[in-house]
Amino acid sequence: MFDQVFGNYLVESGRMTKEQFAKVIERQSTVRVKLGLIAVSDKLMTAQQADEVNMLQSVMDKRFGDIAVEKGYLTDDQVGLLLKKQGNLYLTFVQTLVDEGICTLEDIAAYLDSYRQENGLSATEMADFVSGDPDKIIALFLPADNSYCARLCSLAVRTLIRIVDSSAYISKAYRTDMITADQCAVQEIAGAFQLTSGFAGAGKNLLAMAVPFAKEEFEEVDMDALDAVGEFTNCVNGLFSSALSEEDVEIDMLPPAFYLKNFCDNNIENKTESKITITGSFYVLPVMIRDCRMDFIVSLDSPLKIQ
Repeated sequence: MFDQVFGNYLVESGRMTKEQFAKVIERQSTVRVKLGLIAVSDKLMTAQQADEVNMLQSVMDKRFGDIAVEKGYLTDDQVGLLLKKQGNLYLTFVQTLVDEGICTLEDIAAYLDSYRQENGLSATEMADFVSGDPDKIIALFLPADNSYCARLCSLAVRTLIRIVDSSAYISKAYRTDMITADQCAVQEIAGAFQLTSGFAGAGKNLLAMAVPFAKEEFEEVDMDALDAVGEFTNCVNGLFSSALSEEDVEIDMLPPAFYLKNFCDNNIENKTESKITITGSFYVLPVMIRDCRMDFIVSLDSPLKIQ
């Protein structure tokens, strides 16, 4: 997820074009991260020291790590640890940016610091961000004041990445009392607590989820497409329910409910051309799938009003 979050940040901030980003994403699967880049990223070497070792490699038939040890820049143990990190997604993405000539290591360090400041992240949180661990990255964007909502949001994102689109990414969750949408599919949970969750979207954005999940082409976000979104929500809530049952927390899932701006819950008599308004007290987790935004909404012990 790091590549999508940080890559889109670079595009939105004008530091990289969409075309460059697409090329980096395409190429990174073939890139093997250089040991020097990892050493610099881990602050074990300076960029100047890495450049020096790279230059020496052009005249010496030795590996980067061997030369770095000879120069006293690294120890054998440090080289061993660095070799284990060569599959790290963060490092792969950074290596591709450098190989494509889009930016230097110094540029990337500055851009990461800008991202940290703009998003109010601590040094520990930034370490999680560049760790390459999807769970740690997802946790940075989740509600911090409600464990059930955070767990469900995390589960929804992991499931989305696993079975819908591996390039999906998220923005920071926020709490609100109203949003508008063209369509939404929600499901209520009853039992040990009351919870409502689901997805809302505008235009055709929800098709980015419905089509790959249902493995069926939809031209519009109609009731059939919303049924696929509802089934995905049901799948996530089913996993959530199973996890809670192991903790002796029992919940029951109600059937999903679907809302379109032209009619609600299959009741065609309630047609309206206005947008749907969702009110209450709930969290919104923005989700992006290939430039299509949809909102994952979660309300705990506070009923939602959808009209």
